Amino acid sequence: MKLRISYISLKNFKTFAEISIHPNPDFNIIIGENSSGKSTVFEAIHLWEKCYQTYILGSRKGFYKVKKSTNRYVNYQDLDFLRITKDEDLFHNPKDPELGKCAEITIALTNDEEEAQTWNLGFKVTCPSSIENAFYRVQPTDEEQFTAFAEAFCVAGKFLDEAIFIYQTRPVAGVHQFEPYYNEAQIKKKIQKGSSHEVLRNKIISKRKSISDLEASISEIVEKEVKFTLPPTTRREKDEYVRLDVSVNGSKPYDLHLQGSGFLQIVEILATVEFIDAPLKLLLVDEPDSHIHSKLQQNLLNHLRKIDHNQFFVISHNDQFVTNAGEGEVFFLSDDAKNSGSLEPIDITGFDTIKNALGGVILSLELLNQAKHIAFVEGNDDASYLHLINRKIKEIHPVQGCLSEVTFFPLRGKDNIVKKIEYNKRTLSSLIKGKSWNAIFDRDFSTAAIDEALKDTILRKNCTPHSHEGYCIESVIFSDITIFKRYICSLIDFLPDTETETHIVDLLQQLSADIHDLNSSLNKSVEERFNGQKNNRPEFENLQFVEVMRSWSDDGQFKPERVMSKPLIRDFVIQLESKIQQSLFIRASNKDEEVASMLLNKYIEFIASIDDLVPSLKQLFTQLGVLAAPDNEANAEEQGA
Repeated sequence: MKLRISYISLKNFKTFAEISIHPNPDFNIIIGENSSGKSTVFEAIHLWEKCYQTYILGSRKGFYKVKKSTNRYVNYQDLDFLRITKDEDLFHNPKDPELGKCAEITIALTNDEEEAQTWNLGFKVTCPSSIENAFYRVQPTDEEQFTAFAEAFCVAGKFLDEAIFIYQTRPVAGVHQFEPYYNEAQIKKKIQKGSSHEVLRNKIISKRKSISDLEASISEIVEKEVKFTLPPTTRREKDEYVRLDVSVNGSKPYDLHLQGSGFLQIVEILATVEFIDAPLKLLLVDEPDSHIHSKLQQNLLNHLRKIDHNQFFVISHNDQFVTNAGEGEVFFLSDDAKNSGSLEPIDITGFDTIKNALGGVILSLELLNQAKHIAFVEGNDDASYLHLINRKIKEIHPVQGCLSEVTFFPLRGKDNIVKKIEYNKRTLSSLIKGKSWNAIFDRDFSTAAIDEALKDTILRKNCTPHSHEGYCIESVIFSDITIFKRYICSLIDFLPDTETETHIVDLLQQLSADIHDLNSSLNKSVEERFNGQKNNRPEFENLQFVEVMRSWSDDGQFKPERVMSKPLIRDFVIQLESKIQQSLFIRASNKDEEVASMLLNKYIEFIASIDDLVPSLKQLFTQLGVLAAPDNEANAEEQGA
């Protein structure tokens, strides 16, 4: 019989009000934020096993028939694997109207070797009201299921207590220097009590007939030749302690306890898996990345996949585990999953998308899960600027929200932006639920009509758009000339403000004249750049450059922010510095990116009140929930008055 856990149901158990899990028959990797309940799943499995063993008859071939007048019990003091300080802590809500001080743990066992044989083996675990921290009362939820399982399993002379073996790995910093000889029953008892590493030598020598297989397995994982020197069988009668030496890559043999912790952990897992013979060997691995080198972790998992009659549950924060997982093997335990009452495997096709955009899978999933808003941006620089502006806003003005509730997701440019938003939103929605979606992008060459049409298309994708009032985010500071003049004057304290403002006006007028001149080199270079973008911009398909030129002015008023690309921002800064005969700020070079970035960063430093924030940025931070909407702000001021 080849058993697998096919279903887990928890009710009123610790962090879970109610949740069901349909695990993979082979590998299950559980990820999630700290305190989300990952380890609680392991605790539930251990408690279920304790109940199962308690419920087996002395003959080992049947289960107790529990009536209302008789019960089975598990001692509170024997449940040291539970992270609780008092018996009531076991329950999600001790005052639950239906269950009260009662939890239900159901595990369905399926026999893979025969036609659709599944047994739902559930227990009610109840806390007595008469005495505290003494014991829990255990009752089956459906006795017929237990009877059917016993009849099917014991038909070939097998015993119920040998059906399932559950083993949880724990970090092995080392093994004892002196390990006594133990018999098989003593070894099993040590393993079940969580002291498996105390009998590591005994497990190895017990398999001396197949020691070459164990050596080959370990060698494959550590990528080095491993050889054990076993003591003769006669030494058991003469020696008190087991002497076991190991040689790695032909080195001089040394006693096992002198090996590194990662090596010992791998030997411990394999020796235990090989030692136990059961229709279902359930291996629970909590944070393997904390004690096994990342290079060896994947080798270990690949090897374990080959071993029959094993089912694995792994809790990990290691991206390598996740990105190398198979379909249906990764479970993201989030608040959404707990609220829905179902933990389902997540679509791993989205992992590459997340990893490429945010640099990692697990941490990024946790950040995405914590956020209220997901904001698509063109690049990481945009996100960095917005975080700086947010910090400044919090310093100078009351806020109603926090940008920590927003996770920025870079799209790597604006080309084919609708398709990018559609794909990434669909991918992320399969992993996280209940978020509001935003898209923040540059206006660049878009006319007002095209910009509005693009935003309307994005809005129909249930994503709220915001286009910067400027060619790029760095040019937004030119969108309010009054604020811009005030900002530049703050950088030039050795000239009268009127003189500085005159220089600014002169340069912007000259820019307007040059860029509107069809024969100027500036106009031609801008047109060339526009034509270069049309290929990957579907919204520009029917747009002519002459229409772009018209969009640079409103009612005859030149709008410099709509033409201020990074090269033009650099040119503006250098020309202004030439007029005043001094640098606006210290920098390493005059490259486009550096100058435009420095000008924006200095502007962010300049902001001293909300009146220094250009309207376009006010609108954006209102959309992201950081600033209150103008009407709400006015109402708050009236109430304060």
